[in-house]
Formats: sequence, structure tokens, C-alpha cells
Amino acid sequence: MTKPLDIAIVGMDGMFAKAPDKEIFWSNILNKVNAITEASDEWLGEERLLDPDAPLEKLRIYTRRGGFLHDISRFDPRPYGTMPISVLGGEADQFLALHGTALALRDGGYGEDRDFDRSRVGVIFGHAIHANRGNVNGFQHAIMVDQVLHTLDHLLPDMSDATRDEAEKILRKRLPKFSVDTLPALVPNMMTGRICNRLDLQGPNYILDGACASTSLALLAAADELRSGRADMMLAGGVNTTTSSLVYGVFCQLGALSRNEQVRPFSAHADGTLLGEGQGVFLLKRLEDALQNEDQIHAVIKGVGISSDGRSSGLMAPFQRGEEQAIARAYENTGIDPNSIDLLEAHGTGIPLGDRTEVNAMRAVFGERTGGVPHIALGSVKSMVGHTIPAAGAASLIKVTMALKEGILPPTLVEERNPDLGLETTPFYLNREPRPWLRRKDQPRRAGINSFGFGGINSHISVEESPYASMSDLPVFGTRRVWGPELFTWAANSKEDLLGTLRTAQNALAEGESSQQAFTTFADQTVDKAASDGGNHRLAFVAKDFDSLKKKLETAEKRLADKDEADFGIVKSGIFYASDAKQGKVAFMYPGEHSQYAGMLSDILFTSPTTHRWMERLEDLFGDSRAIAHRQLLFGPRDEYTEEERKLADETLARVEEGSEAVFFTDMAYFRLLSSLGVKPDAMIGHSTGENAALISSNVIGLNEEGVSNFIRSMNTIFQSIEERGEIPSGTLLNVGAVAPEAIQDVLGRFPDVRFTMDNCPNQAIIFGPKDVMETVGKELAGKGGVVTPLPLSWAYHTEFIKPLADEFHALFQGAPIGEPIATLYSCSTAEPYPDAPADIFDTAAQQYMTRVRFTDVIQRMYNDGVRSFIEVGAGSSLQGFVKDILKADDVLVASCDNRKRSPLESLLTLLGQLFTVQLLPDAAVLKPTVRTDYENVSDDPRLPSELPLIHLDEDSAEKLRQTLKVTSSGAPAASAGQAAPSAPSSQPSPAAPAGVAPAAQPGGARQTVEPVFHRIDQMLAVPQSVRLWRAQVADRPSEDDLQRWATRLDEGTRNEWVQRFAKSHPMRRQEWLLARILAKHAVADYLGLPSGDPVVIGQHASGQPMAVVTHAGAVPTAAPPLSIAHKDGMAVIGVGASAIGADIERVGIVRDSVGMAERILTDDERYYLDQARSRSAALVTFWALKEATAKLLAAPFVGQERAFVVDAIREDTGEAMVGFAGTMVRASFRVVGEYVYAVAYYEAAAAQAAE
Repeated sequence: MTKPLDIAIVGMDGMFAKAPDKEIFWSNILNKVNAITEASDEWLGEERLLDPDAPLEKLRIYTRRGGFLHDISRFDPRPYGTMPISVLGGEADQFLALHGTALALRDGGYGEDRDFDRSRVGVIFGHAIHANRGNVNGFQHAIMVDQVLHTLDHLLPDMSDATRDEAEKILRKRLPKFSVDTLPALVPNMMTGRICNRLDLQGPNYILDGACASTSLALLAAADELRSGRADMMLAGGVNTTTSSLVYGVFCQLGALSRNEQVRPFSAHADGTLLGEGQGVFLLKRLEDALQNEDQIHAVIKGVGISSDGRSSGLMAPFQRGEEQAIARAYENTGIDPNSIDLLEAHGTGIPLGDRTEVNAMRAVFGERTGGVPHIALGSVKSMVGHTIPAAGAASLIKVTMALKEGILPPTLVEERNPDLGLETTPFYLNREPRPWLRRKDQPRRAGINSFGFGGINSHISVEESPYASMSDLPVFGTRRVWGPELFTWAANSKEDLLGTLRTAQNALAEGESSQQAFTTFADQTVDKAASDGGNHRLAFVAKDFDSLKKKLETAEKRLADKDEADFGIVKSGIFYASDAKQGKVAFMYPGEHSQYAGMLSDILFTSPTTHRWMERLEDLFGDSRAIAHRQLLFGPRDEYTEEERKLADETLARVEEGSEAVFFTDMAYFRLLSSLGVKPDAMIGHSTGENAALISSNVIGLNEEGVSNFIRSMNTIFQSIEERGEIPSGTLLNVGAVAPEAIQDVLGRFPDVRFTMDNCPNQAIIFGPKDVMETVGKELAGKGGVVTPLPLSWAYHTEFIKPLADEFHALFQGAPIGEPIATLYSCSTAEPYPDAPADIFDTAAQQYMTRVRFTDVIQRMYNDGVRSFIEVGAGSSLQGFVKDILKADDVLVASCDNRKRSPLESLLTLLGQLFTVQLLPDAAVLKPTVRTDYENVSDDPRLPSELPLIHLDEDSAEKLRQTLKVTSSGAPAASAGQAAPSAPSSQPSPAAPAGVAPAAQPGGARQTVEPVFHRIDQMLAVPQSVRLWRAQVADRPSEDDLQRWATRLDEGTRNEWVQRFAKSHPMRRQEWLLARILAKHAVADYLGLPSGDPVVIGQHASGQPMAVVTHAGAVPTAAPPLSIAHKDGMAVIGVGASAIGADIERVGIVRDSVGMAERILTDDERYYLDQARSRSAALVTFWALKEATAKLLAAPFVGQERAFVVDAIREDTGEAMVGFAGTMVRASFRVVGEYVYAVAYYEAAAAQAAE
């Protein structure tokens, strides 16, 4: 027999829908987060692509929902020395795979700061080669643009070459830039090549495509590299971060996608799958090397089975024989029995034929269900994140690996099982809820993963937990994975201060967000603050969500606001308030048999390693030697059992052996948990068989954990032996309520065969006798007003009939070591403290099985000895009720760890909150829910686009193309230049337009120009008081006569030059230029406070900078303050200041090729800011405006050296920036208003002067 692969997963990373990393992915799985969302408009492209009723030949799609990455697809190229342009125009898979690989190395302890032999590390990825951003961008540039132009040539045969060239420029500018930097993104195998290049890995690198089995094939190939000795570490995984609409079209053609728009494998409502995006990568080593090197080990791959369908019904159809072969082959070489796994992660696409074929293949390998109950949890992560095709196996392996590590069987999303699949006759059950995953006796946790691909390629992976697997090093409360109830605590030095703290909390809730993460964070903060604040006045309660939190806060606030209100405990809602520490001793009470129930401790095991360990010790007692193991009795899926199986499970759990074992280990689990939290008892008492837990937890009998297991195993061997020998008579046990003990005794006096076995409290007792006699006794007691119910037990507990059992137990006790007690142990049989002498201890421990339980008497004795706090430590809350019935005193606190009306975790947290209020919990900080709260915005890296680069023309580009081609938006020929109408108003908000130049009737047909209206805008920008800004906007295009008339109203010295410029300029440019000069005259006059009639002449410095001169009648002209002029697309801006100033205006809509423009004018740091900006176009134009305004201020040439002007700091919220050039740093301000960006630059001294 060939040895198992034994490949250790020492590091891993993953990213899937709504999960930027593997931790959040796992949390989402446990909390049943449906990550299926609607694709973006950019992904869809043209709306007509979505047409559910279109014929197949049109390649339309009928759904746009899937497991899309959306905004979590992010990548910072700088750490990897990658050119940003190659990222924007390349295949997203390549860059996310690079980043994921680096993270997997880091997770495994082989990050950037570790030196290791990189020559023996390789990379193999499963990857599908289909339409992606990189190759489609190349296709668009190389083929599609030319096809469009070819079509235009036929439609417009008279189109000139110049017009054609301009049309081509417009089209290409709508695509990401294509250059030598983007070329690698077109070559599929560059994915692994880029990884090895950037991370300096020198082993083999290649990609492979096995459709949905790609990850399995990559893992097997990597394992072969390791086992052959050709490599010492390998990175393998699957990547599919781009799921294009074209791929959706193919799957819609096949009818494979769900028209119900959900993925529900094995469901009665399954009608197809949905696709998803994601990537997962695993760092692999030979197991022996990982152990020798003491690497962390997430899990161990034991075997990979691969098969092909061979000749079957079709390339696209699943084939049972091939799937069977793959599953069987994964176990053939490992020596592992397939039925030893507890979790099978199915291929499970939700396509009915595929699901049915998969179930039949599994049935063939794993066999039929034989006796007992189903034992293998079945699920599919595709129900949550969709089908990620080549990365599907990676998603499954991460899920299974995390499940193995944390001991939780993960849920799958399915409402109703498909009855046609016949799962009820297989070893499998659909796991709808997270469940504790207890190890089987003498074997590690094991799981299997199916991946079946198109083309008949099938695979199965056999996985086993790490040999290091242990939860002992986790905190008392481990990471809170499964969302649920949380404990909230507050503390203060006075009632008034506490009330104020609550009101502050209410205000914070009213203003905050309401996500699950925020809820857990708020709980963390309140517990942390209460622990640090201290104070005797304390409040605590448990809430399940924000609604219950707000309601309980309101209730508590009202009660505290009542000045007459003393300490209180609202038991029903679990709200507790105390003003001082609880006085008196503390007692732990352990329940006995009949307190057990299915599901006890369940959700506590998700967060408490202590309880998980004790439940695994329970499972370890007898394992699978019984028909139904403890893990199935306590945590099995009762909703998946048949009616007969549920009945069998209930009867088995009620049996003496299974019941007593379950009760004992549950008692011990709660005891160890409370002890680890610092809750210490002064006294202990065990009710009936609960006395065994009391004996051991008190350390009266001193055993370690292994000794405890052996002791209980021996006790139950005795139980079984006595039962087989039939030495103890069976009968009926009756629970009698509402009848006084004296009255019961009177009745029993007439029935000599009936025994009074338990005096639990004044209103409850247990009696035993022969079945026929007990019917009569029960009727008589019911006639006295009693409530009589039979118990599911038949043993003569606490009677002389049990003597054979007591004798053998006595011998067992004599072999146990005596320890140093940590608390006073009381006996229910004597109602006294346990004796000190070993022989007397053994006698008392054994005799209690033959004597009446005197619970009423012993509780009264403990009260008399100073016990004031009674805590039930075990399942249920029966003893709590008994004590409340026994003791009516107001100074008694009675509580329990468990309450069946609440979940186990909610019950436990409620108890801990109550203990916190009375200061019986020494350190409240231990209650903090150790949980990640950074689920949102976990990465500030730039957004990595993955959508296909389609040619979308915005309105500006479309209009420009229409003008170029001389067609209107309706397709009609364009009007001649002389007939051109004003352009349509922008749909974006724009600054208020002033009155422009408008014609008016004049004598002789002359035209008159109306003065423009100017607006002060410096108050919109963060500028010094010495700076003034004005703007004006052109409303209509003036006639040539108007332009000439305005020219003559300007200064004579430059009139001829300006008139010459007018003649050479486009009419719109002439209008802007003229408007700017008119505005400049107005601005300078206004700045100086001159009468409107005073002349201001606008001239020009030798440097080309504008200047203003003021002339008064009979006086020498004087220089006006410095000014700066800017105009753009019908808008003009003038800046005037006490010192030099530079102003600029730009229009956001001018950006056509944002990538090319950014490369040309921005530095690397500026591009990094650009990638994070809310609006890329607005940010890019803002940089340009800031740079040009600075160039004007410094009278420096700008065009051609844009990158020399560096925006050193920028604040988008205040509109402030610092810009440097040639060693000079200036201050600048900016504002985006509508579609325009205004910028002004000035020296730092101007701002300082204004401040003075």
C-alpha cells in the first residue's frame, strides 16, 4: 500500500464575496451570510444584455446576481514594484494572486523578513482562461476599434482620414491604455511567472485548467513536486477574481444558472447555480519537514483522487462512475476508511442533475445508512459565495481547514431537503446550523472535498486536522465566531453616575450604526469600560441584537431613575442591578441524571475551549463502540433525523449509561469554565448522581483529567455489568409536585413496596415502586392535589435495592486518591459536610446511592452555615427552582449556568452578568468578546478594476464623436457652422450663470451688449483675507460686432494685438478671453474700492503674466495689485491679492484618458492618492489645476514639466494643499463646484500676514 501524501498546509490566504480575507470568510460561513449580490452596471455593460426572454442565439443573460468581489477587490502595486498602468489595464487575477501568495507566505511564517531557500519554492495555480480585463482590453485595442471604424467607413463613405483618425482617438481613449506594461496581463501563465518574479521564488511555476477541479489538480501537482524532492515548499491554489458577463452568457446558454437567483444545493427548490469570484492559495510542505521545523500546521492533505469520465453521455454532463472513482482513489492510498470522515464538502452546485449524480456517487462509495443516525455533515460553500469555478476547490479547502482547526461543523444554506435525492438512506445529513465538532475516539478530525469539472475531470481531497490540534492555548473565551447574544455591563460609584452612563450609552446607540460588528464592538467596549471604571453600583444584562439592547437599556434606565428602587433582578429579561458586593459564602450545586438534554452546551463550545475539551473527553469514553455516539446524541441534527431516529436518540440519551456520562462531563465543563473565570466556591453539593461531579471538582477525590475519564468509564462499566446481571429490580419513578412531604409519607405508609427516594423541596419529591403499585399511588397523590408525572428512568435509585451497585462503587472509590479539598463538600444523604477520614469518605460516597436525597435539609444546613449564593453548575435549572422553594430569605442569590428557555451561551452570559453585579466575578475583563470587528474597510489599497473594458461613451465623448462625424444625436446630418445651435445644458450642477451678451433692438438695427454679472467666490475657498476671487460665465455666444465693440472698450495699448488674436481664435475661445479681461477690470476696481467709472487697464508683463494699471485723469498711471487670469469652457476666474497669486479653472469633463493623463502629469505618490479618491476624474483635474495655478504664481513654464510641480500635501475635506516646485513650497486652495475645479496658489507669507 502506498503511503498517504501527508502534505501540511502551513499557510493560506483567501478572498471571496463579502470576505477580503480567510478569517472573515470563515466568520461569514458560520453566520450563514449569503454573499450573493447583484453585479454592477459596469459589469453588465449594456442593459439589453440582461434579457430573460431572449432566444439562445443572442447570447443574452437572464440574471446578473452572483458572488462578486465588488469593492474588496483591491491591490497596491507599490510593494511589489509593479507599474500602476499594468494593473489598470491588466487581468485582476494576476495581481490578486500575487498579493494572496505573499499573504499565504506571511501566514506560514515565511514573510518578507524571513530568510529561506527561495530556489526550492514553486507556484502552481488553477486558473480558467476566459474573457478578462486584460485580454479583452487587448482585443478591443487590436480588433474591436478597427471593426467599428470599418463599419463607419461603410456607413460614411465620404469620411475623411482626419475625421477617421479623430474618431479612433475618441474610441481608444475610452479604454485602458495598452502598452508594453500591460502586455504581460494578456499572457495567462504570467500569473505564476509574475508571482515568482516579484517574490523571488525560483522553483517551478505554471498554471493549469481543470475547470471546477483546477485547485485539486494544482494541489496534487504541488504535492508531487514536494514528494519527489524537487521542491521544499510549494504554493498552490485557484484563482477566479473576474467573472465576466460573457461567461454568464455561456452558462445561461446551458440553462445552468438559477432563475430563482440563489444557490441551494440539495434543496427541493434548487434550479441552478450562480457564479462567483475569489481566490485561495495554500503554502505546502512535507508533513515531516513541517513538524521538524515546528511550522504551524493548519491541516494535512492525506490524499487526492483524480479521474476522468471516459466515454459518457456528454462532455458537459456529470457522470457517476467518474465521480465514484475520484472519491475512492483519494482513500485507496491513505489507509483511511471513507466513513471515518465527519464532514464532506460537496461539489454541490445547485444544478439538480449534478446534485443527484453526486449523491449517487457518494452513496456508492460510503454505502447506505446502517443503524444509528447519520454521521457525516454535508454542505457546499457555493450556497453562500457562488461557484468560483477554478477557485471553487480553494473556497472549499479553506472552509474545511478552518472547520478542522476550530472544531465547528459549518452550516450550508438550504431550507428544505430534496426528498428525491434519498439522503435519508445515506450516512449524510445536510448541516443547516453550525455544530460542535467533537473528535472521535482515537482519531483526528477528518473531512473530504468533492470537485467535479466540465469535460469529465473529477477530484476528491482527503483532509485531516493538524497533529498539533489543541484548543488549550486559546483564551478562556476564544474568538467569537458565531454571532449571537452578548453581555453588556456598566459600573459606577453611585446610582446617579450609573444612570448617567446608561443615558450616554443610549445616545451613542441612537447615533451609531447597527451592524452585527458594531453590536459586538459595543459589547466589548461596555465590558472593558466597566472593568476599568469599577464601582459598587453595577448593571448587567444580555442582549441578542440592537433592538433588544435598546429595549433593555430603556427598562433599566426607568428602574434606576426610580429613587425608591433598591437592588433588583428582572429574571424574565435578565436585567440585574446591585449596589454592593454580595455577602456570605458561595456554593456550587451539581445536578444529576435527568438534567441532560440534546444541545446542552452547544453554542458555548464555539467560544470556550475549556468546555470543548471536556465534551471531547466525554466522546472519548466509548467513541463509536455504541450505536449512537455522544457527539450525535448531544449535537446531532435532530431536524435531519427520521422520526424513528429521533425516538432512538431520545431514548438512548435517557439511558443510565449515556445520561449519567453526559451529565457528569457537562457539570465538570461548567465547573472548569467558572473556575477559569475566577468564580470560586466555598461549598459544594451534588444532587443524586451529581455528587460524583461534586466529589471530583471539590478535589475530595483527587484525579487529573485522564484519571477522571478512567474513573467514569469504570463506573459505567459497573452500571452495564449490574444491568446485564439483572441484580437491581426495575420499577417506576414518579415526580410528585404540590404535595407536602408529610402527606406523601402518610400515603406511602400504606404501600410497603414504595420508597420515598428524593425530597427535593417542599413542593417536589420523587418516589419509586413496582409499576402496578405506582399506578395506584399516583392516582391517590393526584387526588390530594398533587401533580404526578412518570420519569423516563426505571432504576431504584436511592433505595436499598441498589446495594449491588453501591457495593461495587464502594470498591471503586477505595481505589481513588484523596485530594486536598478546595471547598466544603456537603452530602445529600446525611445533610452534613463530608467527613475527613478516607474510609468515611468512601462510605458516604457509596451509601448516598442507597439513601434518600435530603436536598431540602442540606440546603437549609448550608444556609445556616453562611452560604448566601447558590449557583447551579450544570445543565438545566431544576436545582435553582428547588432552592428558591426551600429558602424564602431575601438575602439569598440563586442562579444557574443553564436555562432551557435560552440558548446555553445566553444562559451562561446572563449568569456571569448577575455575578458581575454582586462582585462575585473578580475580573470582568475576561468576559470581553475576543472578536474581530474590522469586517468593513479592512483594506485601504486602491480599488482593482476587474470589469471588462467596454467602450462606453459618456455624453461629452458622444457629442464630440457626433460633431466629428457630422451627425446629430438622432442620426440626422449636423447643421452647418453658421447654423450651429447652443450646446445642450450639462446634466451636472454648475455655478449660477450671469447675464451674458444678448442682442437687443436698436435704432437702425444696431446690437447692444449687456454687461456680464460677476460673482465673488473667494469665500468658497480657504484663502487669506488678502486674496479675492471673482468668476463670470458666458451665457450666449456674442456676435463678431460685439467682440469688436468690447475690444475697443479695453485699453488702446494692446487693442490691435488683441483684435488680431480674436481673428485667429475659435469664437468660443474669443468670448472666454474677452470675458476674462472684462472681469479682470471689474475685479481690480472692486479690490481697490474704486468707482465703477475709474479706468483700469489690463496689460501684460514681459514674462507674459497679466498686469493691471489704474489711470486717473491728470495723474500718472499706477500699478494695481497682482492678478491672475484663467478661463475655460465658458467660465472665467480672476484672482487678485496683496502679493503674487496664481489662479486656474478647469473642467472635470475634459478628462478623456485618465490613465494616460495621470501617468504624464502625476508622481507615484500623487497617483496613489488618486486611486483612493472618491472621484478619479475630479481628483485628477484638481491636481492639474493646483499645479497650473502654482506655475502662474511662480511665472514658471508649465506645459511639458507638469510632474516637476509636486502636490506635497492635500486635504480634500478643507480644500487645502501644499505644492512645491524647484525647491519652493507654496500654499494653495481649491474647490470643486459642479463640473468646474477652482484653484488659487499664493505664498505662505500671504496667509501669515492675513492671520496677523
